[in-house]
Amino acid sequence: MTVSTSLNKIIYQGNGATTVFPFTFPGVAAADIQVFFTDVLGNVTLLAASSYTLSLNAPTGTNPTGAGGSVTYNPLGVPIPINTSLTILRTLPLVQSTSLANQGTLYQPVEEAALDYLMMTVQQTAEIGNRELTVAVSDPPPNPLPAVAARANQVLGFDASGNPIAVSSLPAGTVSSAMQPVVNAATLAAGRSAFGLGSIATETIGLGLQDNGANAIQTFFNTVADSTNQTVTSSFHQNIRAATGALNYTLPKASTLFNGFGFWVYALTGAITFIINAADAFSGAGTGASLVIPPGSRVFVSTDAAGSGTWYIRPSVLQGFNAPLNLQLNASAGSGSALINIKDANGNDPSPASPITVVHSFNGNATPRAITVPLSLTIPSGASLGTVSGQAFRIWVGLFDNAGTPVLGVYNSLSGTNVQSWNEAAQSPGVAISAGATQAQTWYTNGSIAPPKSFRILGYFEGVQGGGAWTTGLSLVQLFGPGIKRPGDTVQEAPTKISASGSTTSSTFVALPNQTAIIGIQSAANLIRVEACGQVSSGGSIPSNQTGQLSLSRGTVANANLFGDVGGLFGGITGVASGAYTFGCTGALFGYDLPNQVGNVTYAVQGNITGGNTLTFGPNAQMLAREIMV
Repeated sequence: MTVSTSLNKIIYQGNGATTVFPFTFPGVAAADIQVFFTDVLGNVTLLAASSYTLSLNAPTGTNPTGAGGSVTYNPLGVPIPINTSLTILRTLPLVQSTSLANQGTLYQPVEEAALDYLMMTVQQTAEIGNRELTVAVSDPPPNPLPAVAARANQVLGFDASGNPIAVSSLPAGTVSSAMQPVVNAATLAAGRSAFGLGSIATETIGLGLQDNGANAIQTFFNTVADSTNQTVTSSFHQNIRAATGALNYTLPKASTLFNGFGFWVYALTGAITFIINAADAFSGAGTGASLVIPPGSRVFVSTDAAGSGTWYIRPSVLQGFNAPLNLQLNASAGSGSALINIKDANGNDPSPASPITVVHSFNGNATPRAITVPLSLTIPSGASLGTVSGQAFRIWVGLFDNAGTPVLGVYNSLSGTNVQSWNEAAQSPGVAISAGATQAQTWYTNGSIAPPKSFRILGYFEGVQGGGAWTTGLSLVQLFGPGIKRPGDTVQEAPTKISASGSTTSSTFVALPNQTAIIGIQSAANLIRVEACGQVSSGGSIPSNQTGQLSLSRGTVANANLFGDVGGLFGGITGVASGAYTFGCTGALFGYDLPNQVGNVTYAVQGNITGGNTLTFGPNAQMLAREIMV
C-alpha cells in the first residue's frame, strides 16, 4: 500500500459523551500506539495499555500494512469531561528489520512494507520536529552554544545579533526595570534585599501570623489553658493564657526576648504571680520585685527587652457581677420539655481553652468561677414552674455556685398577679427539678441546693405555656445585664389626664365616656397596673340605700374584662333630699391585669348606679397604665 496520510497523531477534545476515538493513520502493532490523557490542569499522563481497548484495522487486499483503528476509553464508566483531551500517537522503534538476501527473490509485499515503515518513521521524526523551536527560513545559521562546562548554571539568552548565548544575567529590557535587580541578584539573600523583605521572606509563619485559608496572612492569638506553673518563653508571644488555678508565671530575662514581646493572662479562678528576673523590673516597681494580680483579672504583659529590662502590665477592667465573660445563653422547647444550656461566645461548649467566667458574691467577696465543661438543664414535661396554660411567661435563668460547682436553675416570678423578684444578695435554696416542679416563685435546679449558696442571674427566656408541656418555640432569649429590668421594675408608664367627665344611669357596669387610657405593651408576659382617680358625684335626690360602683376594665365592652372592682362606693347614704351629692376624690381605683398581648391596649373606667340616678366620674380625672416586669 501507499502511506496516504502525513499524520501519526490525532487529538480529541473531551465532551462528556464520546468514548470511542478513531484514527486513520497506519498502525503496525498494538505496542506502537500510545494514548495520553490531559486533565483540566494541563497535566499529561501516558495511559497504561490495560486502561483502554485498542482496535487496529487489518490489512486489506494486497496491502501489507493496515490503516487506522480506534481507541475505546471510558474511565470509571464516565466519558472524559469537557476541558480534557485524549491524544493518540504512533511511535515506531527506529530499526530496519527487513533483510534482502543476495540473489534472493524479491517479494513485493515485503518491499512495500519496508517502505511503509520507513515513511512512518520519517513522519514520526517530523512530528517531533514540529514541536521544536525553529528560526525563520531567512535567518542565517545560528552560532553554536558554548560547551556544557561553559554554559553550566547559566541561562539562555540572545546577543545583539539575535544569536543564542549563555548568560549569567538577563540583558536590560528582558524584564521590567523594577524587577531587574531581583532577577540579576546573585544570591537568595540579595534577591530578598532587592524586594525589601529581608529575612522574613523565608521565615516560618508564626508568632502571631498564620494563613487564613484564603491565601492571606492574618494575625492570630492562640488560646492555651494553663493548669500548672509556667516558665515563659518566646513561644508565649501573642498567646492568651487562661490560668485555671492560682499559678506562677516565671519571666525570662527581658533581653533574651525582643522589644514588643507580649502575651495575655486571664486569672480565671485564682491569683497569678509573675516572678521576674533579678535584673529586670516591672514599670513603677523595684528591681527583681514580683507582681501579683487578683482572680478575675485580665492583663497584657510586655517588655522592652533592654539589658536591664522593664516589664509592663496593662490590666483590663474587672468584670461586674452581672457581666459574665464569653457567655451565650440558649433555650429551646419541643417534645414536651425545654432545654437550657450555656455556650461560649462562638456557640461552642465551654472548655479549658474557651471558659465562661462568672463572678459570684459570697459573704461580701467577689469570687470568679470558670465554667470549662458543658452545662445544661432540662425542664421536663409537666414541670409548669407555675406558668398558666395559654398565658405568656418569662422564666429567669440563674447560675448557682454549689461549693465551686456551677449549677443552672430556673425561676418564675409571677403567681397570679403577684410578682416576687429574685434577690442575688440573698443566698437562695434550689429545689431539684422534676415533673412535679409546678410552683411559681421557686428556684428549681439540677439537683437540690441547700443554702447558703450564691447565684447570679444569666438572663431569661419567654414563650407561651402549653398546659405544662413545653411544646412551642420560645419567642425570646435575653442575657441579663445593664439596662435589663428585674421582676417588679416598671418597664414604662402611660399617664393620661382627662378633662371631660363621664356619666351613666345604668344599673349594670358600662364604660364611662371619655374615661380611657392607652398603653403600648412591650411584652405579653408582663403585668399591667392601672390606676384612675377622679371626682365621683350623683345628681338629683338620693334615696336611702342607693348604691353605685366603679371598676376598671380592659377594653370598653360593658360589664366585660372587669378587674380592680370597688363595690358599694356610696351605698347607704341618706339624709340628702335633693340636689347633687359630691364625693370629692374618693373615686380612686387601681388593679392588675394580664392582657397576654403586645401593642396598644385600652383601659376604661366602668360604672353603675341604682335608683335611676346619674353616676358621674370627673371632670379632670387622672388615669395611669404601668407595665411591670415579671
